[in-house]
Amino acid sequence: MNYGTVKLWRNLEGWGFIEAKDGEEYFFNISSLRKGQNIREHANVKFDTEETSKGPQAVNVSLT
Repeated sequence: MNYGTVKLWRNLEGWGFIEAKDGEEYFFNISSLRKGQNIREHANVKFDTEETSKGPQAVNVSLT
């Protein structure tokens, strides 16, 4: 489990970036959010990572 802050969230497009505690940035999209989560910029989140063809992405994103 990783922890970080939502650095950018584009609600209409359904994607954003999380800055992890170690400084790494991870892309995520609306399908990566746990149900019922209302994500916004600067929110503290926890997440898992998954390797994709475009690099690591955040998955199972939820508010802390």
